[in-house]
Amino acid sequence: MALTSFADVQAFFKGISVPGYHGPFWNTLTYNEFVTGPVPGVKDSNNNTIPILTKGNGAQSNIVQALAGTGMFDPITGSFPRMPYGGPYFSDAQIQELSDWITKGCPE
Repeated sequence: MALTSFADVQAFFKGISVPGYHGPFWNTLTYNEFVTGPVPGVKDSNNNTIPILTKGNGAQSNIVQALAGTGMFDPITGSFPRMPYGGPYFSDAQIQELSDWITKGCPE
C-alpha cells in the first residue's frame, strides 16, 4: 500500500499497540502536529524533545529509525528500544513506504 496522505499513515499504524511514554500518538495528533511536533512525552538524554520526523528526509526521521531499529533506536548502541516496543515489527518494505511519504514532503 503506497502512503499518499496522512490518513494513509494513520491507517498504516492502525492496531499497533505502543505501551509506555506516548502510546499510539499518531491517532491523537493533527496532521500539523504529526509533521512538525515532537514525540509526545519523550526526551533525549540532554532533556531535548525528539521530533517525530524530518519533513523531506525520511531516512533521517526518528519515526523511521524507531521502526527500523537504527540510530538512537539501535538495540545495542541506542538510547531507546526499537518500536513498536517488543514487536511485532514492520517489514523493511513497510518502513520504506513511510520513509518515502516523508521524503515526498508528507502530502496531506
